[in-house]
Amino acid sequence: MSTFKLFNIYHSFLIKKWYLVVYLIVLFVLLLGAVIAVNQYNQKDNHFTIGIVDKDKTNETKIILNAVGDGQSLGNDLNIKHYNEQQAHKLLKRKKIDGYFIFQDGMTKAFYQNGELPIKVNTYDDQSAQSIVIRQLSESVYSRLMLSMGGAMSYVSLYPSATEQDTLSMMTDMLFTGLNRNGSFDEQSVKVFDTFSYYTISMYFLSIFFFFFSMFSILKMNQKEALKSRLEMFHFSYEKLTIVRGLFSLMYTIIWSGVGLWIILTFLKPEFEMYNIATLIIHLLYYLAFLTMIFIFIDITFRNAMNYFCKIVLSIVVILLSGAIIPVIYLKEIGGNYISGFPSTIVFNQLLELILNNYILDTHPMFYWNIIIMVGALAMSLIWRYRQ
Repeated sequence: MSTFKLFNIYHSFLIKKWYLVVYLIVLFVLLLGAVIAVNQYNQKDNHFTIGIVDKDKTNETKIILNAVGDGQSLGNDLNIKHYNEQQAHKLLKRKKIDGYFIFQDGMTKAFYQNGELPIKVNTYDDQSAQSIVIRQLSESVYSRLMLSMGGAMSYVSLYPSATEQDTLSMMTDMLFTGLNRNGSFDEQSVKVFDTFSYYTISMYFLSIFFFFFSMFSILKMNQKEALKSRLEMFHFSYEKLTIVRGLFSLMYTIIWSGVGLWIILTFLKPEFEMYNIATLIIHLLYYLAFLTMIFIFIDITFRNAMNYFCKIVLSIVVILLSGAIIPVIYLKEIGGNYISGFPSTIVFNQLLELILNNYILDTHPMFYWNIIIMVGALAMSLIWRYRQ
């Protein structure tokens, strides 16, 4: 029986059982959507809005307000809004903002006289996490303001002939440099994955595995009943049928992988940039190729109880040892560096860094060896079965 006829058989079977494919896609879309929705809600809870009240109204405070801008130079998830004192007090009382700074009247004059900036910080309470963060932020901003204003005073002392415009221009540069997180020194930030974002990628990664597994098993339903008696008379028929079943599962899983990736990039809105899409697709195809080959290999090589046992072991490796449930850093005590060389672990780590950080990890030494080993094992199994 030709391979083309086998494709037609599976195609007609899927047309009759179309609802199973739709059910799988809808199920995984709902699960992935639920995780993304929880992640979006959690991100909103971590957002801060801080007001600034300028009662001094001098050129210096105007420069400070321009340097602060909308707060993006001070930290992520932070908005800065300008209010008068009455507006800020009402909004804080109604919990519309998390706190506000007051540039007191005479602040600039006090600085030139005694070197201090009388900035007042108002929060709803003194114990909540938001108030602690705001006060810590105020200390950071205050220290950088003092550094910049001190530089301005030194400039005035060293260049007494400088015009007022020169002084204001220098002060503006100093403030923009001092208030920018990366302006004073080269900061190497430590990236920590948000829990919900981490498990959103985990959900997507595992959904690809379970979608392929489900399709591979659904197509086998037709193999055991309708085709078994007819195919037993043809040489190498079971193996050809398994290969076609794997390719069919691969085709439909590619569709789901594309849909799931679109959902994540559209609704999760991670830091991923489209110029890295080629690398992301390569790793997804690598993952899909590995799943296709390993499932075909297991079904061709093993039967009955051994077949089920191998698939259970494969599921444990992908679910528990890839880092999707337990981060790999906690598993190194168990398997040393061997676990980081598993195909599923390599792909999951790249998905995390690419989608959430837009960062490409160095290629793992086992990246190519895994495919070579899998292709070799599958080829040997097919040759052995063909000679039977």
